[in-house]
Amino acid sequence: MCGIVGCYHKKSYNLNKENFLTITEKLKNRGPDNLGYCEFNFESSKLRFGHRRLSILDLSQAGNQPMVSSTGRYTIVYNGEIYNHNELRSKIDTESKINWRGTSDTETLLYLIEKMGIEIALKNIEGMFSFCIYDKKSNELIFARDKSGEKPLYIITNKEFFAFSSDLSILKKLPNFTSTLCKESIKKYLHLNYIPTPLTIFNGCYKLPSSSYLTINLNKFEIQQFNNFDDLLSFKGVKLNYCWSLDNLKNRKIEKSRILSKKNILNDVESIIEKSISRQLISDVPIGAFLSGGIDSSTIVLLMKKLKSDVRTFTVGFDFLEYDESKFAEKIAKKIGTKHTTFNCSKNEVLDILPKLSDAFAEPFADSSQIPTMLVSKMARQNVTVALSGDGGDEIFGGYNRYIIANKYWKYINSIPNFVKLRLNSLAGILPKQLLQFLLLKTSLIREDSASINNKIDKILLKIGKMKDKYSFYKSLTNEWDEDSEIIESFNNVESTKYKNLINKSSLLSFEESMMHVDFETYLQDDILCKVDRSSMYSSMEVRAPFLAKELIEYVYLLPSKYKISNGKSKIILRGILNKYLPENYFERPKQGFAIPVAHWMRTDLRDWVDNLLSKELLDSHGLFNNKIVERIKNEHMLAHHNHEHKLWSMIQFNQWYTENKEIIND
Repeated sequence: MCGIVGCYHKKSYNLNKENFLTITEKLKNRGPDNLGYCEFNFESSKLRFGHRRLSILDLSQAGNQPMVSSTGRYTIVYNGEIYNHNELRSKIDTESKINWRGTSDTETLLYLIEKMGIEIALKNIEGMFSFCIYDKKSNELIFARDKSGEKPLYIITNKEFFAFSSDLSILKKLPNFTSTLCKESIKKYLHLNYIPTPLTIFNGCYKLPSSSYLTINLNKFEIQQFNNFDDLLSFKGVKLNYCWSLDNLKNRKIEKSRILSKKNILNDVESIIEKSISRQLISDVPIGAFLSGGIDSSTIVLLMKKLKSDVRTFTVGFDFLEYDESKFAEKIAKKIGTKHTTFNCSKNEVLDILPKLSDAFAEPFADSSQIPTMLVSKMARQNVTVALSGDGGDEIFGGYNRYIIANKYWKYINSIPNFVKLRLNSLAGILPKQLLQFLLLKTSLIREDSASINNKIDKILLKIGKMKDKYSFYKSLTNEWDEDSEIIESFNNVESTKYKNLINKSSLLSFEESMMHVDFETYLQDDILCKVDRSSMYSSMEVRAPFLAKELIEYVYLLPSKYKISNGKSKIILRGILNKYLPENYFERPKQGFAIPVAHWMRTDLRDWVDNLLSKELLDSHGLFNNKIVERIKNEHMLAHHNHEHKLWSMIQFNQWYTENKEIIND
């Protein structure tokens, strides 16, 4: 795992080797073990590569980067791990006699690209990665990113340079960097609590989409700013290709005619997960696993223990007991037999993370589970350098509550005429709250122990009122701010026709499966994997996700929906695998995740912090949000009339980021 940076710039641009090395050094948290540099001179421009290395495989100098291929044609800066590189090497060695310089996966990747070309090489490798290669022969830059988007790759265009990096904050260090805020990104951020690919917070700066590779022919390309990603892709010498797609699998679902028993499916999936874990155990440094006690991480640790006798597991607990779920992880760790560590964090340790969030994430990001993820990464790094996780399990096996709600209730919600749905919220003011509470408890849309039940009833009825079709149902459960909100001027969201049609019109996927498809391509990449990468790499920690193996994704995607969600239960396959080894009471409980009492703290310990970051002075300094609405929802929250935790958190995180970056922003 590493940090990469590069800049193709005009010779007149104020960037020299010393400046560039200083900028590269800022990636030290992503790569504390070695600094590498190279440059290429052209008639009127220069190309510079920088690399910071976190040594995982081949700890010798033979694994340092930038790395040049044996013929001298290709030079690479690469971030990630190729899990099947030893298998690929063995196959290569049977066909050719290669004098390998070391045992790193970087050298294997370079050889594959030189012998097979970029497209075939990408189809043969299994791993998480982002990289840039300079092809001296064709004078081309090639950028690539893994199929799920585990490893980030930012690119930025400017009238003086074209640059890229693993970290957006590094690009902001380039001389004379100034940019305007992307208003479309801010709108989408308020809807989703993250900025979706390919957008970033800045105009002219983009995230490379997952499973894609971008080729730029430097003989044709001209350095300039592109304020639209499509404009960049349509420019001469630029081409974007995809090497893998869920869409191709969607069209194959009808081909899976072989009838498999549930037992055979469980055995197949268990075998594929074990294979993925086995591949991901390659490491020349200590390796462990995150264990929350949930179904996903428990499955990974259980099968990891079958392959490795000495497994170390880690979880984070809290000394404010009503929110502490670490006991579930401890119970499972004891049963499986791992060497388990629970890091019990005080309230102050949690609060101390808050000022670091903007630095770690580089652009506005408002998933508050970023806090425990940063904490467990920081603590685990004291013992291991690599950890396996259960990320991807929800999107692949159907774990989110919205899938269960769709499975159980969509047919009933859809049968309610739209004019009735629109009046449900006003009806709530007439019917007794006890009756509404009784009815919703019967549907499991709320739980007996839910805080602020009356607020939840109002929120549920309001959402139902906006559910006109399947896509609006999905949006109501994934978007935070409603489109008719006036929090920001012209708040209408540009719809994705692709995803709207996929959810509303797909005849090949069930409603739940279509939501899983969309979540895999959006929420997984830009929220879950972004959160894990930024949180872990802030502490120089590598996290691997065995569920994201291509073979597993494809196998499970093609299975009938009933093996993922059925009768109000999710993750049918994983539950079946766990049940072979563990009693049900070890893992059968409501989906929780890490529960930090942010809503309560905003009213108490964080009150001054909230007031400061939502002050009129700060809001006026950028003028993006409607001050009256901000003040109203803040007051409603502070008086405990409503829980506006997520709305407030999104604006707080934006304002915290803005405060730390306003000097580089052009109005």
